[in-house]
Parts: sequence; C-alpha cells; structure tokens
Amino acid sequence: MIPPWRLMAKKAARKTWILVSDASRAQLYREEPAGKGFTLLESYNHDESRARVRDLMADAHGRKPNGTSGGNSSPVGGPGGQYLGRPGAAPDTDPKEVEKQKFAQELAEVLEKGLNEHAYETLVLVAPPHFLGLLRGAVSKQVSNHIETSVDKDLSWLDGPRLTERLRELRAG
Repeated sequence: MIPPWRLMAKKAARKTWILVSDASRAQLYREEPAGKGFTLLESYNHDESRARVRDLMADAHGRKPNGTSGGNSSPVGGPGGQYLGRPGAAPDTDPKEVEKQKFAQELAEVLEKGLNEHAYETLVLVAPPHFLGLLRGAVSKQVSNHIETSVDKDLSWLDGPRLTERLRELRAG
C-alpha cells in the first residue's frame, strides 16, 4: 500500500495546464508546483469570432438558385408545396457560430498535441458556458479523460494580475 503522503506529493507534482478562453481569445497557462503561480505558455486570438456577420460573408449568399428554369420560384407540387429556392436566402448556419466552432477545434488540437507530448497530466478549462460546451465537444476522448475541472465563467478579459488571483482562488477552492 502507498502511504497517503506519497499520494499527496504525487498529486501536487502533477503537470497541469489551464486554458482560459472565450470564443475569440485564449490563454494557456501551466500551473507551477508548490503554489508558485502560473506561467503563460501561449496566447491565441481568433478575430473572425469578433467580426460582424456581414464581414464574414464577403461573398454573401445573395440569392440561391430556385431549381427551376426561367427564374420561376413557384412552389413544387402545386399550392402548399415547398419552394426550392428563394431570393436573398439566409445562410444555413450562423457564420459567427461557425467561427466559434473553428476556434474551439483549433484549441482542441493544441490540447491534443500537448497531451501527446506529455506536457500536462491534468487540464482545467475556463470559458463561458456556450464556448465551454463547444470546447468539450471538440476535444478528443483522450483529452477529455484528463480534464480535472471545467469552470463556466468568462475570465478571458482579465489582465495578468487579476487573472492570476482568480486562478489561485479557483485552484484553492
């Protein structure tokens, strides 16, 4: 049997990464042993998540073909039928949501690479609820198994000292 003090020492020595993010920016930290704070490993920005929808759609959908010759947009199958297309159709997916998903996938790839390189053993995710869900959905099963804690708060806007203080509070309690 392993003495309890050895288990505690092993847990304290675990390499932990903390990802603090929102849909457009992220900071990846390493928690230093013995309460010595946090080291910023990398910052990530995804400006497209902050862009206006019309800027994301530079080649805007404008009009979709209606599936009939001569531009007739009458219903298929007579009255009450469905239109095959309509002028000025909205895109099928919100472009901003697509950009958020892309950023979540980009971060998931960073976390996967770090795990494969044995850069961390445990992972803490801190993000607003919606983006946290996207992140959790984007990470692999292997990365998911290393998530120690998820915190559904947006701390990405905090400056260095205030963020460090909040991370200490989260890790202590």
